[in-house]
Amino acid sequence: MRTKGTRAEKAVPTAAAAAARRGMLPTLLAFLARLIAPSRTPYSLADLLQAEVPGYENIRFYADMPQADLRAKRPQFLPRVDASDSRESWLALSSGGAGGAFGAGVLTGWSERGDRPLFDLVTGVSAGALIAPFAFIGSQADRELASLFTGASVAQLNHSQSLLSGVFGQGAIPAKPLRALIDAHVDADLVQRIAARYRAGARLLVVTTNLDAQRNVVWDIGAIACSQRPNRLQLIGDVLEASASLPAIFPPIRIAVNGNDKVFDELHADGGTIRQLYLLPDAYLNSAASDEMRPDIYCIVNSELAPRFSVIPQQSIEIAERALSSLEKSGAARSVAELAAFARLTKATFRLAFIDRSIPTNRRVPFDPGFMLRAYALGQSKGRAGAWAFGPPVGTDLLED
Repeated sequence: MRTKGTRAEKAVPTAAAAAARRGMLPTLLAFLARLIAPSRTPYSLADLLQAEVPGYENIRFYADMPQADLRAKRPQFLPRVDASDSRESWLALSSGGAGGAFGAGVLTGWSERGDRPLFDLVTGVSAGALIAPFAFIGSQADRELASLFTGASVAQLNHSQSLLSGVFGQGAIPAKPLRALIDAHVDADLVQRIAARYRAGARLLVVTTNLDAQRNVVWDIGAIACSQRPNRLQLIGDVLEASASLPAIFPPIRIAVNGNDKVFDELHADGGTIRQLYLLPDAYLNSAASDEMRPDIYCIVNSELAPRFSVIPQQSIEIAERALSSLEKSGAARSVAELAAFARLTKATFRLAFIDRSIPTNRRVPFDPGFMLRAYALGQSKGRAGAWAFGPPVGTDLLED
């Protein structure tokens, strides 16, 4: 016979079993996850629209800002350099996770070729955000850039958490290894060199996704570096970490702000959540035909762009992964096509590098060292050869496993 009351230690297992029998297990898991999630200070849309990082002004803007804001924000998103005797050089670096090794290889190989320019504008999303500061500084930072994506410290990124932490926590991989990797390479000396280039008129922009607003935020890293604020190195690290924090893989990053006299945290994550590639505000791309700029635009996509043929098992996980991969690939290809069209419209030049062959990878390891070394080598060979494309591949340029 049962006792009159249910023992406390059996209450949760009993509830879980009942929920599972009723097909409610996903709801129960979501409920439990919310119980252990870090608390957040609630705030309103009005607060968000007035939000600024304490002590800073004009260090960020939305990628989808309205056209009416372009004139005021122009000094933030366009370089201010004297290029009367030569063309400006702009570089856009895409997302791609472990594929960031490819972009690092392109840049180091390009330096070896001897005709890599000092870029007037550098933008980075996700993996591209980690590359961007070193690309901005110039070829003298190639050694740090290579070690960032091929060093032994990258292996630490593959240390996953327990199954329960992955399900109920904020990410499958703890944040400490990624932040340690950033802090080991982004130091006070690098920030000073970024500041010097910013004062000369060059611009370094990094993209995050504000998860609360569902909008891309573009951060003016040079302006932060020039601020002389005591926490500028910490803030730059936060922005880089947020941009590279793949959803469900790494935890999002809280960035403290003030808005309408209220202090709260914005939640920022991978810039590639919304777009894999960024160069200029959306409104500007559609209105710049009358400008006199004729830059050389270089775009490095740290992933494949061509469709890949593979017979997919009819299983939910495989189907979901395939669908997400297809969505990301088509989104990146559209972004590249938009930049190529912008270049034609403004009579700028456009050059593209991307992973154009199948590289074996261990799909169970997010940052497979073998894949990264091969991706780096491919990029390096392209950089040395000056092997650039002029637009995204067409649908007939299929890759095959």
